[in-house]
Amino acid sequence: MNSLRKTISLSFAALTVATLAPSSAQAQQYLVSVVAGQSRVAGFFGDGEPATGAQLYLPVRVAVDSKGNFYFSDYYVNRVRMVTASTGKISTLAGNGSSTFAGDNGAGTGAGVSDVHGIVADSSGNVYISDTSNSRIRKIDSKGVITTYAGDGSRGFAGDGAAATKAKLWFPAGLALDSAGNLFVADYGNSTVRKIAASGGNITTVAGTGVWGSSGDGGAASRATVGAPSAVAVDTAGNLYIADSANNSIRKVTTDGNIRTILTGYSIQSMSVDAAGNLYFVDGATPVVWKLLPTGSLLIIGGTGQAGSGGDGGVATSARFSNPAGVASDAAGNVYVADTDNSVIRLLQPVPFSVGAVTNAASGVQGPVAPGEIVTVFGDKIGPATLTQFTVANGAIGNQLANGRIFFNGIPAPLLYISAGVSAAVVPYGIAGATSVDVSVSYQGNTSSVTTFPAAPVAPGIFTADSTGSGQAAAVNGDGTLNKAATPVRIGGFISLFISGAGQTTPAGTDGRILTAAPFPTVIAPVQVTIGAKPAVVSYAGATPTSVSGLTQVNVQVPVGITAGPAVPVQVTVNGVSAQSGVTIAVQ
Repeated sequence: MNSLRKTISLSFAALTVATLAPSSAQAQQYLVSVVAGQSRVAGFFGDGEPATGAQLYLPVRVAVDSKGNFYFSDYYVNRVRMVTASTGKISTLAGNGSSTFAGDNGAGTGAGVSDVHGIVADSSGNVYISDTSNSRIRKIDSKGVITTYAGDGSRGFAGDGAAATKAKLWFPAGLALDSAGNLFVADYGNSTVRKIAASGGNITTVAGTGVWGSSGDGGAASRATVGAPSAVAVDTAGNLYIADSANNSIRKVTTDGNIRTILTGYSIQSMSVDAAGNLYFVDGATPVVWKLLPTGSLLIIGGTGQAGSGGDGGVATSARFSNPAGVASDAAGNVYVADTDNSVIRLLQPVPFSVGAVTNAASGVQGPVAPGEIVTVFGDKIGPATLTQFTVANGAIGNQLANGRIFFNGIPAPLLYISAGVSAAVVPYGIAGATSVDVSVSYQGNTSSVTTFPAAPVAPGIFTADSTGSGQAAAVNGDGTLNKAATPVRIGGFISLFISGAGQTTPAGTDGRILTAAPFPTVIAPVQVTIGAKPAVVSYAGATPTSVSGLTQVNVQVPVGITAGPAVPVQVTVNGVSAQSGVTIAVQ
Protein backbone atom coordinates (compact mmCIF):
# COMPACT_ATOMS: atom_id res chain seq x y z
CA MET A 1 0.00 0.00 0.00
CA ASN A 2 2.97 2.32 0.55
CA SER A 3 3.55 2.44 -3.20
CA LEU A 4 0.05 3.82 -3.65
CA ARG A 5 0.31 6.48 -0.97
CA LYS A 6 0.17 10.05 -2.23
CA THR A 7 2.80 12.29 -0.70
CA ILE A 8 1.97 14.66 2.11
CA SER A 9 5.14 16.70 2.57
CA LEU A 10 6.14 19.08 5.35
CA SER A 11 8.31 22.08 4.66
CA PHE A 12 9.09 24.53 7.46
CA ALA A 13 6.06 23.34 9.41
CA ALA A 14 3.57 23.93 6.60
CA LEU A 15 1.44 21.09 5.29
CA THR A 16 1.39 20.89 1.49
CA VAL A 17 0.05 18.34 -0.93
CA ALA A 18 2.06 16.44 -3.55
CA THR A 19 2.47 18.22 -6.85
CA LEU A 20 -0.18 16.76 -9.08
CA ALA A 21 -2.19 19.28 -11.07
CA PRO A 22 -5.94 19.16 -10.42
CA SER A 23 -8.40 18.66 -13.27
CA SER A 24 -12.14 18.77 -13.68
CA ALA A 25 -13.99 15.92 -12.02
CA GLN A 26 -15.27 13.03 -14.08
CA ALA A 27 -18.82 11.82 -13.55
CA GLN A 28 -19.74 8.83 -11.46
CA GLN A 29 -20.02 6.01 -13.97
CA TYR A 30 -23.21 4.11 -14.76
CA LEU A 31 -23.74 0.81 -16.53
CA VAL A 32 -26.52 0.71 -19.11
CA SER A 33 -28.87 -2.10 -20.12
CA VAL A 34 -32.23 -2.55 -21.83
CA VAL A 35 -34.97 -3.53 -19.37
CA ALA A 36 -37.97 -3.37 -21.72
CA GLY A 37 -38.32 -3.65 -25.46
CA GLN A 38 -36.03 -4.58 -28.32
CA SER A 39 -33.89 -1.80 -29.73
CA ARG A 40 -35.16 -0.42 -33.02
CA VAL A 41 -38.00 -2.98 -33.13
CA ALA A 42 -41.24 -0.99 -32.77
CA GLY A 43 -44.64 -2.55 -32.15
CA PHE A 44 -47.07 -3.74 -29.53
CA PHE A 45 -46.28 -7.24 -28.37
CA GLY A 46 -45.24 -9.30 -25.39
CA ASP A 47 -47.70 -8.74 -22.56
CA GLY A 48 -47.36 -11.48 -19.96
CA GLU A 49 -43.82 -12.29 -21.06
CA PRO A 50 -40.34 -11.03 -20.08
CA ALA A 51 -40.14 -7.32 -20.85
CA THR A 52 -36.86 -7.60 -22.76
CA GLY A 53 -38.61 -9.70 -25.40
CA ALA A 54 -41.55 -7.33 -25.79
CA GLN A 55 -42.10 -4.69 -28.44
CA LEU A 56 -42.74 -1.04 -27.54
CA TYR A 57 -43.68 1.80 -29.84
CA LEU A 58 -42.08 5.16 -29.02
CA PRO A 59 -42.20 5.21 -25.20
CA VAL A 60 -42.08 8.83 -24.02
CA ARG A 61 -42.40 8.93 -20.22
CA VAL A 62 -41.33 6.58 -17.44
CA ALA A 63 -41.86 6.26 -13.68
CA VAL A 64 -40.74 3.86 -10.97
CA ASP A 65 -42.35 2.97 -7.65
CA SER A 66 -40.86 2.10 -4.27
CA LYS A 67 -40.99 -1.64 -5.07
CA GLY A 68 -38.97 -1.28 -8.25
CA ASN A 69 -41.90 -1.72 -10.63
CA PHE A 70 -41.63 0.71 -13.52
CA TYR A 71 -44.25 2.21 -15.77
CA PHE A 72 -44.09 3.92 -19.14
CA SER A 73 -46.35 5.53 -21.69
CA ASP A 74 -46.24 3.50 -24.90
CA TYR A 75 -47.06 6.58 -26.91
CA TYR A 76 -47.89 5.32 -30.38
CA VAL A 77 -50.24 2.59 -29.18
CA ASN A 78 -52.02 4.78 -26.58
CA ARG A 79 -51.23 2.60 -23.61
CA VAL A 80 -49.52 2.73 -20.23
CA ARG A 81 -47.53 -0.42 -19.57
CA MET A 82 -45.70 -1.70 -16.53
CA VAL A 83 -42.90 -4.11 -15.74
CA THR A 84 -43.19 -5.98 -12.45
CA ALA A 85 -39.93 -6.00 -10.53
CA SER A 86 -40.38 -9.46 -9.02
CA THR A 87 -40.92 -11.21 -12.36
CA GLY A 88 -39.51 -8.90 -15.03
CA LYS A 89 -42.70 -9.41 -17.02
CA ILE A 90 -44.56 -6.72 -18.90
CA SER A 91 -48.29 -5.98 -18.87
CA THR A 92 -50.70 -3.23 -19.87
CA LEU A 93 -51.93 -1.08 -16.99
CA ALA A 94 -54.17 1.32 -18.90
CA GLY A 95 -55.32 1.89 -22.46
CA ASN A 96 -57.07 -0.18 -25.10
CA GLY A 97 -55.32 1.40 -28.08
CA SER A 98 -57.96 4.04 -28.66
CA SER A 99 -57.23 7.73 -28.12
CA THR A 100 -60.87 8.50 -27.34
CA PHE A 101 -61.66 9.18 -23.70
CA ALA A 102 -63.56 6.26 -22.20
CA GLY A 103 -63.61 3.65 -19.48
CA ASP A 104 -63.84 5.45 -16.15
CA ASN A 105 -64.73 3.23 -13.19
CA GLY A 106 -63.75 0.12 -15.09
CA ALA A 107 -60.56 -1.79 -15.70
CA GLY A 108 -57.72 0.42 -16.85
CA THR A 109 -57.02 -1.96 -19.71
CA GLY A 110 -60.44 -1.17 -21.18
CA ALA A 111 -60.06 2.60 -21.04
CA GLY A 112 -59.16 4.97 -23.83
CA VAL A 113 -56.18 7.25 -23.14
CA SER A 114 -54.36 9.67 -25.40
CA ASP A 115 -50.88 11.16 -25.56
CA VAL A 116 -49.83 10.30 -22.00
CA HIS A 117 -47.08 12.78 -21.02
CA GLY A 118 -46.88 12.25 -17.30
CA ILE A 119 -46.77 9.24 -14.96
CA VAL A 120 -46.16 8.93 -11.23
CA ALA A 121 -46.80 6.15 -8.72
CA ASP A 122 -47.50 6.46 -5.00
CA SER A 123 -46.53 4.16 -2.15
CA SER A 124 -49.97 2.53 -2.06
CA GLY A 125 -49.79 1.14 -5.58
CA ASN A 126 -51.84 3.85 -7.26
CA VAL A 127 -50.60 5.23 -10.56
CA TYR A 128 -51.49 8.70 -11.87
CA ILE A 129 -51.23 9.58 -15.55
CA SER A 130 -51.64 12.72 -17.60
CA ASP A 131 -54.21 11.85 -20.24
CA THR A 132 -52.80 14.83 -22.06
CA SER A 133 -54.90 15.19 -25.19
CA ASN A 134 -58.03 14.46 -23.16
CA SER A 135 -57.08 17.24 -20.68
CA ARG A 136 -57.46 15.00 -17.68
CA ILE A 137 -55.42 13.42 -14.92
CA ARG A 138 -56.46 9.84 -14.35
CA LYS A 139 -55.78 7.42 -11.56
CA ILE A 140 -55.37 3.66 -11.79
CA ASP A 141 -55.73 2.23 -8.31
CA SER A 142 -53.98 -0.81 -6.90
CA LYS A 143 -56.85 -3.01 -8.14
CA GLY A 144 -56.50 -1.74 -11.71
CA VAL A 145 -59.61 0.45 -11.74
CA ILE A 146 -59.30 3.75 -13.62
CA THR A 147 -61.01 7.02 -12.67
CA THR A 148 -60.64 10.70 -13.48
CA TYR A 149 -58.63 12.45 -10.76
CA ALA A 150 -58.60 15.97 -12.23
CA GLY A 151 -60.02 17.81 -15.21
CA ASP A 152 -63.48 17.85 -16.75
CA GLY A 153 -62.18 17.08 -20.24
CA SER A 154 -62.53 20.57 -21.68
CA ARG A 155 -59.44 22.63 -22.44
CA GLY A 156 -59.08 25.83 -20.48
CA PHE A 157 -58.20 27.26 -17.11
CA ALA A 158 -60.73 27.19 -14.31
CA GLY A 159 -61.63 25.57 -11.02
CA ASP A 160 -59.04 26.71 -8.49
CA GLY A 161 -60.21 26.26 -4.92
CA ALA A 162 -62.72 23.57 -5.81
CA ALA A 163 -62.73 19.87 -6.60
CA ALA A 164 -60.04 18.99 -9.13
CA THR A 165 -62.46 16.83 -11.11
CA LYS A 166 -64.45 19.97 -12.00
CA ALA A 167 -61.40 22.01 -13.03
CA LYS A 168 -60.23 22.77 -16.53
CA LEU A 169 -56.73 21.78 -17.66
CA TRP A 170 -54.97 22.34 -20.95
CA PHE A 171 -52.61 19.63 -22.11
CA PRO A 172 -51.44 18.50 -18.66
CA ALA A 173 -47.95 17.02 -18.88
CA GLY A 174 -45.47 16.07 -16.14
CA LEU A 175 -46.62 14.87 -12.72
CA ALA A 176 -44.98 14.64 -9.29
CA LEU A 177 -46.03 13.65 -5.79
CA ASP A 178 -44.73 15.08 -2.54
CA SER A 179 -44.29 13.14 0.70
CA ALA A 180 -47.81 14.06 1.81
CA GLY A 181 -49.39 12.67 -1.35
CA ASN A 182 -50.19 16.02 -2.96
CA LEU A 183 -50.06 15.81 -6.74
CA PHE A 184 -48.35 18.51 -8.81
CA VAL A 185 -49.28 18.96 -12.47
CA ALA A 186 -47.36 20.75 -15.20
CA ASP A 187 -50.38 22.40 -16.85
CA TYR A 188 -48.54 22.91 -20.12
CA GLY A 189 -51.17 24.80 -22.12
CA ASN A 190 -52.01 27.13 -19.23
CA SER A 191 -48.36 27.91 -18.37
CA THR A 192 -49.00 27.07 -14.74
CA VAL A 193 -48.21 24.38 -12.20
CA ARG A 194 -51.20 23.18 -10.25
CA LYS A 195 -51.52 21.22 -7.06
CA ILE A 196 -54.19 18.70 -6.15
CA ALA A 197 -54.42 18.27 -2.39
CA ALA A 198 -54.25 14.73 -1.09
CA SER A 199 -56.81 15.69 1.53
CA GLY A 200 -60.04 16.89 -0.04
CA GLY A 201 -58.93 16.76 -3.66
CA ASN A 202 -59.16 20.49 -4.31
CA ILE A 203 -56.97 22.11 -6.96
CA THR A 204 -54.90 25.30 -6.68
CA THR A 205 -52.24 27.06 -8.73
CA VAL A 206 -48.79 27.13 -7.11
CA ALA A 207 -46.71 28.63 -9.92
CA GLY A 208 -47.52 30.78 -12.93
CA THR A 209 -50.23 33.31 -13.62
CA GLY A 210 -51.51 31.75 -16.82
CA VAL A 211 -49.61 34.30 -18.89
CA TRP A 212 -46.71 32.90 -20.91
CA GLY A 213 -43.48 34.50 -19.69
CA SER A 214 -40.34 34.19 -17.59
CA SER A 215 -40.67 36.82 -14.89
CA GLY A 216 -40.85 36.75 -11.13
CA ASP A 217 -37.59 35.23 -9.90
CA GLY A 218 -37.01 36.08 -6.25
CA GLY A 219 -40.69 36.48 -5.51
CA ALA A 220 -43.77 34.38 -4.99
CA ALA A 221 -44.14 31.61 -7.56
CA SER A 222 -47.87 32.24 -7.79
CA ARG A 223 -47.13 35.73 -9.17
CA ALA A 224 -44.36 34.62 -11.51
CA THR A 225 -44.80 33.76 -15.16
CA VAL A 226 -43.63 30.50 -16.73
CA GLY A 227 -43.80 29.21 -20.27
CA ALA A 228 -45.30 25.84 -21.17
CA PRO A 229 -44.04 23.77 -18.22
CA SER A 230 -43.37 20.24 -19.42
CA ALA A 231 -42.28 18.46 -16.24
CA VAL A 232 -42.23 18.80 -12.47
CA ALA A 233 -40.39 17.11 -9.61
CA VAL A 234 -40.50 17.40 -5.81
CA ASP A 235 -37.58 16.62 -3.50
CA THR A 236 -37.71 15.16 0.00
CA ALA A 237 -37.62 18.64 1.54
CA GLY A 238 -40.71 19.69 -0.40
CA ASN A 239 -39.00 21.94 -2.95
CA LEU A 240 -40.70 21.97 -6.34
CA TYR A 241 -38.76 21.91 -9.63
CA ILE A 242 -40.35 23.10 -12.86
CA ALA A 243 -39.15 22.42 -16.39
CA ASP A 244 -39.93 25.81 -17.92
CA SER A 245 -39.64 24.46 -21.44
CA ALA A 246 -40.48 27.61 -23.39
CA ASN A 247 -37.74 29.45 -21.52
CA ASN A 248 -35.24 26.57 -21.70
CA SER A 249 -34.77 26.56 -17.95
CA ILE A 250 -35.36 24.78 -14.67
CA ARG A 251 -36.95 26.82 -11.93
CA LYS A 252 -37.13 25.94 -8.27
CA VAL A 253 -39.93 26.83 -5.88
CA THR A 254 -38.71 26.59 -2.30
CA THR A 255 -40.93 25.67 0.60
CA ASP A 256 -41.56 29.36 1.35
CA GLY A 257 -43.25 29.66 -2.04
CA ASN A 258 -40.56 31.74 -3.74
CA ILE A 259 -39.24 30.91 -7.20
CA ARG A 260 -35.82 31.20 -8.82
CA THR A 261 -34.04 29.89 -11.91
CA ILE A 262 -31.36 27.25 -11.25
CA LEU A 263 -30.41 26.23 -14.80
CA THR A 264 -30.79 27.68 -18.27
CA GLY A 265 -30.10 26.54 -21.80
CA TYR A 266 -32.03 23.24 -21.86
CA SER A 267 -35.48 22.50 -23.24
CA ILE A 268 -36.41 19.77 -20.79
CA GLN A 269 -38.92 17.07 -21.61
CA SER A 270 -38.81 15.03 -18.41
CA MET A 271 -37.03 15.17 -15.06
CA SER A 272 -36.74 13.38 -11.73
CA VAL A 273 -35.12 14.18 -8.39
CA ASP A 274 -33.62 11.63 -5.99
CA ALA A 275 -33.36 11.59 -2.19
CA ALA A 276 -29.93 13.24 -2.30
CA GLY A 277 -31.27 16.19 -4.29
CA ASN A 278 -29.72 15.17 -7.61
CA LEU A 279 -31.89 16.21 -10.54
CA TYR A 280 -31.95 14.03 -13.67
CA PHE A 281 -33.36 15.24 -16.96
CA VAL A 282 -33.49 14.73 -20.70
CA ASP A 283 -33.86 17.56 -23.17
CA GLY A 284 -35.03 17.74 -26.74
CA ALA A 285 -31.75 18.85 -28.27
CA THR A 286 -29.12 16.33 -27.18
CA PRO A 287 -29.40 12.51 -27.00
CA VAL A 288 -27.90 12.28 -23.52
CA VAL A 289 -29.03 11.89 -19.91
CA TRP A 290 -28.13 14.78 -17.62
CA LYS A 291 -27.54 14.93 -13.87
CA LEU A 292 -27.63 18.25 -12.01
CA LEU A 293 -25.98 18.02 -8.60
CA PRO A 294 -27.12 20.07 -5.59
CA THR A 295 -23.81 21.96 -5.93
CA GLY A 296 -24.87 23.18 -9.38
CA SER A 297 -22.46 20.96 -11.31
CA LEU A 298 -24.00 19.49 -14.46
CA LEU A 299 -22.89 16.06 -15.67
CA ILE A 300 -23.65 13.74 -18.56
CA ILE A 301 -24.27 10.26 -17.17
CA GLY A 302 -25.54 8.58 -20.33
CA GLY A 303 -24.98 9.00 -24.05
CA THR A 304 -22.14 10.11 -26.28
CA GLY A 305 -23.95 13.12 -27.70
CA GLN A 306 -24.53 11.33 -31.02
CA ALA A 307 -27.90 9.78 -31.76
CA GLY A 308 -28.00 6.04 -32.30
CA SER A 309 -28.33 2.77 -30.46
CA GLY A 310 -26.04 0.25 -28.84
CA GLY A 311 -23.62 0.14 -25.95
CA ASP A 312 -25.71 -1.95 -23.60
CA GLY A 313 -23.73 -3.87 -21.02
CA GLY A 314 -21.08 -1.17 -20.86
CA VAL A 315 -20.55 2.29 -19.44
CA ALA A 316 -23.56 4.50 -20.15
CA THR A 317 -21.49 7.42 -21.45
CA SER A 318 -20.24 5.15 -24.24
CA ALA A 319 -23.77 4.15 -25.26
CA ARG A 320 -25.95 5.93 -27.79
CA PHE A 321 -29.50 7.11 -27.23
CA SER A 322 -32.01 8.39 -29.75
CA ASN A 323 -34.38 11.13 -28.63
CA PRO A 324 -34.67 10.07 -24.97
CA ALA A 325 -37.88 11.67 -23.72
CA GLY A 326 -38.48 10.27 -20.25
CA VAL A 327 -36.44 9.80 -17.09
CA ALA A 328 -37.09 8.50 -13.57
CA SER A 329 -34.87 7.67 -10.60
CA ASP A 330 -35.26 5.29 -7.68
CA ALA A 331 -34.00 5.18 -4.10
CA ALA A 332 -30.99 3.05 -5.06
CA GLY A 333 -29.68 5.68 -7.49
CA ASN A 334 -30.81 3.81 -10.60
CA VAL A 335 -32.04 5.90 -13.51
CA TYR A 336 -34.69 4.68 -15.97
CA VAL A 337 -34.76 6.26 -19.43
CA ALA A 338 -37.45 6.14 -22.09
CA ASP A 339 -35.19 5.89 -25.16
CA THR A 340 -37.99 6.93 -27.45
CA ASP A 341 -36.76 6.47 -31.00
CA ASN A 342 -35.07 3.19 -30.07
CA SER A 343 -38.40 2.00 -28.61
CA VAL A 344 -36.84 0.69 -25.40
CA ILE A 345 -36.61 1.49 -21.72
CA ARG A 346 -33.02 1.52 -20.52
CA LEU A 347 -31.63 1.32 -17.02
CA LEU A 348 -28.57 3.22 -15.81
CA GLN A 349 -27.09 1.65 -12.68
CA PRO A 350 -24.31 3.38 -10.70
CA VAL A 351 -21.04 1.46 -10.77
CA PRO A 352 -20.53 0.38 -7.13
CA PHE A 353 -17.76 2.09 -5.23
CA SER A 354 -16.50 1.63 -1.70
CA VAL A 355 -13.87 2.47 0.90
CA GLY A 356 -11.20 -0.21 1.14
CA ALA A 357 -8.84 1.01 3.85
CA VAL A 358 -8.06 3.98 6.08
CA THR A 359 -4.44 4.48 7.15
CA ASN A 360 -2.55 7.03 9.19
CA ALA A 361 -1.21 9.44 6.56
CA ALA A 362 2.07 9.78 8.44
CA SER A 363 2.89 6.15 9.22
CA GLY A 364 0.89 4.29 6.58
CA VAL A 365 -0.38 2.03 9.35
CA GLN A 366 -3.96 0.78 9.19
CA GLY A 367 -5.19 0.88 12.76
CA PRO A 368 -7.73 2.68 14.95
CA VAL A 369 -8.94 6.06 13.71
CA ALA A 370 -8.55 9.02 16.08
CA PRO A 371 -10.21 12.45 16.14
CA GLY A 372 -8.14 15.01 14.25
CA GLU A 373 -5.99 12.33 12.63
CA ILE A 374 -4.75 13.01 9.11
CA VAL A 375 -5.60 9.86 7.20
CA THR A 376 -5.30 8.37 3.75
CA VAL A 377 -8.50 6.79 2.43
CA PHE A 378 -8.19 4.07 -0.20
CA GLY A 379 -11.08 2.86 -2.33
CA ASP A 380 -12.49 2.26 -5.77
CA LYS A 381 -13.89 5.12 -7.85
CA ILE A 382 -14.07 7.40 -4.80
CA GLY A 383 -13.10 10.55 -6.71
CA PRO A 384 -11.96 12.03 -10.02
CA ALA A 385 -9.41 10.31 -12.23
CA THR A 386 -6.91 13.11 -11.65
CA LEU A 387 -6.01 14.23 -8.14
CA THR A 388 -7.60 17.48 -6.97
CA GLN A 389 -5.97 19.43 -4.14
CA PHE A 390 -7.47 21.18 -1.16
CA THR A 391 -8.76 24.74 -1.19
CA VAL A 392 -8.82 27.22 1.68
CA ALA A 393 -11.78 29.53 2.25
CA ASN A 394 -12.44 31.71 5.28
CA GLY A 395 -9.41 30.33 7.06
CA ALA A 396 -10.33 26.68 6.74
CA ILE A 397 -9.91 23.68 4.46
CA GLY A 398 -13.28 22.67 3.04
CA ASN A 399 -15.03 19.32 3.31
CA GLN A 400 -15.90 19.05 -0.38
CA LEU A 401 -13.60 18.69 -3.40
CA ALA A 402 -14.52 17.93 -7.01
CA ASN A 403 -18.06 17.07 -5.86
CA GLY A 404 -16.66 14.49 -3.46
CA ARG A 405 -16.96 14.16 0.32
CA ILE A 406 -15.75 11.68 2.93
CA PHE A 407 -17.83 11.01 6.03
CA PHE A 408 -16.80 9.65 9.42
CA ASN A 409 -19.86 8.65 11.43
CA GLY A 410 -21.84 10.92 9.14
CA ILE A 411 -19.61 13.97 9.71
CA PRO A 412 -17.95 15.41 6.58
CA ALA A 413 -14.16 15.55 6.88
CA PRO A 414 -11.84 18.33 5.68
CA LEU A 415 -10.26 17.09 2.44
CA LEU A 416 -6.58 17.56 1.61
CA TYR A 417 -6.89 15.89 -1.78
CA ILE A 418 -9.21 13.55 -3.62
CA SER A 419 -8.76 11.12 -6.50
CA ALA A 420 -10.28 7.92 -7.84
CA GLY A 421 -8.25 5.47 -5.78
CA VAL A 422 -6.87 7.43 -2.84
CA SER A 423 -7.78 10.57 -0.93
CA ALA A 424 -6.54 12.33 2.20
CA ALA A 425 -8.71 13.80 4.93
CA VAL A 426 -8.63 15.01 8.51
CA VAL A 427 -10.85 12.90 10.76
CA PRO A 428 -13.53 15.13 12.33
CA TYR A 429 -13.12 15.84 16.03
CA GLY A 430 -16.78 14.96 16.42
CA ILE A 431 -15.99 11.22 16.48
CA ALA A 432 -14.37 11.62 19.93
CA GLY A 433 -15.58 8.94 22.32
CA ALA A 434 -16.55 6.47 19.61
CA THR A 435 -15.11 2.95 19.63
CA SER A 436 -15.82 2.46 15.95
CA VAL A 437 -16.31 4.72 12.97
CA ASP A 438 -18.40 4.28 9.83
CA VAL A 439 -16.61 5.66 6.78
CA SER A 440 -18.35 6.40 3.50
CA VAL A 441 -17.69 8.49 0.42
CA SER A 442 -20.07 10.64 -1.58
CA TYR A 443 -18.98 11.38 -5.13
CA GLN A 444 -20.96 13.09 -7.87
CA GLY A 445 -24.16 12.67 -5.89
CA ASN A 446 -23.78 8.94 -5.22
CA THR A 447 -22.84 7.47 -1.86
CA SER A 448 -20.66 4.43 -1.29
CA SER A 449 -21.39 1.59 1.04
CA VAL A 450 -20.28 2.09 4.65
CA THR A 451 -17.07 0.48 5.89
CA THR A 452 -16.53 0.28 9.65
CA PHE A 453 -13.15 0.75 11.33
CA PRO A 454 -12.08 0.78 14.99
CA ALA A 455 -11.69 4.17 16.67
CA ALA A 456 -9.51 5.30 19.57
CA PRO A 457 -8.67 8.54 21.40
CA VAL A 458 -5.17 8.59 19.86
CA ALA A 459 -3.40 6.81 16.98
CA PRO A 460 -0.02 8.51 16.53
CA GLY A 461 2.12 8.35 13.42
CA ILE A 462 5.29 10.28 12.56
CA PHE A 463 5.58 12.02 9.19
CA THR A 464 8.69 11.05 7.23
CA ALA A 465 10.56 12.94 4.55
CA ASP A 466 9.72 10.54 1.73
CA SER A 467 6.20 9.69 2.97
CA THR A 468 7.00 5.98 3.28
CA GLY A 469 6.49 5.98 7.04
CA SER A 470 10.09 4.98 7.75
CA GLY A 471 13.57 6.47 7.56
CA GLN A 472 14.33 10.18 7.82
CA ALA A 473 11.65 12.06 9.73
CA ALA A 474 10.01 15.14 8.24
CA ALA A 475 11.60 17.38 10.84
CA VAL A 476 12.77 20.96 11.21
CA ASN A 477 15.85 21.94 13.20
CA GLY A 478 15.75 24.76 15.72
CA ASP A 479 17.48 27.07 13.23
CA GLY A 480 14.72 26.52 10.66
CA THR A 481 16.62 24.14 8.39
CA LEU A 482 15.21 20.79 7.36
CA ASN A 483 16.74 17.95 9.33
CA LYS A 484 18.75 15.65 7.05
CA ALA A 485 22.25 14.21 6.83
CA ALA A 486 23.61 17.42 5.34
CA THR A 487 21.98 19.62 8.02
CA PRO A 488 21.81 17.60 11.26
CA VAL A 489 20.65 18.83 14.64
CA ARG A 490 23.26 19.19 17.36
CA ILE A 491 23.15 17.19 20.60
CA GLY A 492 21.40 19.46 23.07
CA GLY A 493 19.73 21.34 20.24
CA PHE A 494 16.02 21.52 19.48
CA ILE A 495 14.10 19.82 16.71
CA SER A 496 10.44 19.79 15.64
CA LEU A 497 8.76 16.54 14.68
CA PHE A 498 5.34 16.36 13.03
CA ILE A 499 2.76 13.72 13.83
CA SER A 500 -0.79 12.73 13.02
CA GLY A 501 -3.27 11.12 15.40
CA ALA A 502 -2.45 12.87 18.70
CA GLY A 503 -6.15 13.27 19.48
CA GLN A 504 -8.09 16.15 20.96
CA THR A 505 -6.52 19.44 22.00
CA THR A 506 -7.23 22.25 24.41
CA PRO A 507 -8.89 24.43 23.31
CA ALA A 508 -10.78 21.83 21.32
CA GLY A 509 -9.76 21.39 17.72
CA THR A 510 -11.93 22.84 14.96
CA ASP A 511 -12.36 20.76 11.80
CA GLY A 512 -10.35 22.12 8.89
CA ARG A 513 -9.17 25.29 10.61
CA ILE A 514 -5.86 26.79 9.49
CA LEU A 515 -4.09 27.92 12.66
CA THR A 516 -2.31 31.23 12.18
CA ALA A 517 -2.12 33.00 15.54
CA ALA A 518 -1.07 32.18 19.10
CA PRO A 519 -2.04 30.81 21.51
CA PHE A 520 -2.10 27.51 19.67
CA PRO A 521 -4.09 24.51 20.94
CA THR A 522 -2.01 21.91 22.76
CA VAL A 523 -2.46 18.15 22.90
CA ILE A 524 -4.40 16.93 25.94
CA ALA A 525 -2.83 13.47 26.13
CA PRO A 526 0.73 13.13 27.50
CA VAL A 527 3.41 13.03 24.79
CA GLN A 528 6.80 11.36 25.29
CA VAL A 529 9.72 11.21 22.85
CA THR A 530 12.87 9.11 22.83
CA ILE A 531 15.88 9.87 20.63
CA GLY A 532 18.58 7.24 20.41
CA ALA A 533 16.60 5.27 23.02
CA LYS A 534 17.00 8.09 25.57
CA PRO A 535 14.12 10.23 26.84
CA ALA A 536 13.98 13.70 25.33
CA VAL A 537 12.46 16.76 26.94
CA VAL A 538 9.23 17.77 25.18
CA SER A 539 8.83 21.54 25.28
CA TYR A 540 5.70 21.74 23.12
CA ALA A 541 3.13 19.37 21.65
CA GLY A 542 0.30 21.07 19.86
CA ALA A 543 -0.98 22.67 16.70
CA THR A 544 1.43 23.43 13.88
CA PRO A 545 1.37 27.14 13.00
CA THR A 546 -0.02 27.94 9.52
CA SER A 547 -1.21 24.36 9.05
CA VAL A 548 -4.48 22.51 9.33
CA SER A 549 -5.87 21.58 12.73
CA GLY A 550 -4.82 17.96 13.32
CA LEU A 551 -1.21 18.31 12.24
CA THR A 552 0.69 18.16 15.54
CA GLN A 553 4.10 19.72 16.05
CA VAL A 554 6.29 18.21 18.78
CA ASN A 555 9.28 20.31 19.86
CA VAL A 556 11.97 18.35 21.71
CA GLN A 557 15.53 18.81 22.93
CA VAL A 558 18.01 16.21 21.73
CA PRO A 559 19.31 14.47 24.87
CA VAL A 560 22.98 14.34 25.73
CA GLY A 561 24.69 10.99 25.91
CA ILE A 562 23.35 9.61 22.64
CA THR A 563 25.46 8.44 19.75
CA ALA A 564 25.34 10.96 16.93
CA GLY A 565 24.83 9.88 13.34
CA PRO A 566 22.81 10.40 10.16
CA ALA A 567 20.06 7.97 11.25
CA VAL A 568 19.39 8.13 14.98
CA PRO A 569 16.13 6.35 15.95
CA VAL A 570 13.29 8.52 17.20
CA GLN A 571 10.03 7.40 18.78
CA VAL A 572 6.91 9.30 19.83
CA THR A 573 4.37 7.97 22.31
CA VAL A 574 0.98 9.60 22.97
CA ASN A 575 -1.03 8.49 25.99
CA GLY A 576 1.02 5.30 26.09
CA VAL A 577 0.44 4.48 22.41
CA SER A 578 3.59 4.41 20.28
CA ALA A 579 3.94 5.62 16.72
CA GLN A 580 5.57 3.42 14.09
CA SER A 581 9.18 2.32 14.57
CA GLY A 582 11.98 2.81 12.04
CA VAL A 583 11.91 6.62 11.95
CA THR A 584 15.22 8.48 12.30
CA ILE A 585 16.74 11.95 12.52
CA ALA A 586 20.23 13.21 11.72
CA VAL A 587 22.28 14.23 14.80
CA GLN A 588 25.82 15.55 15.14
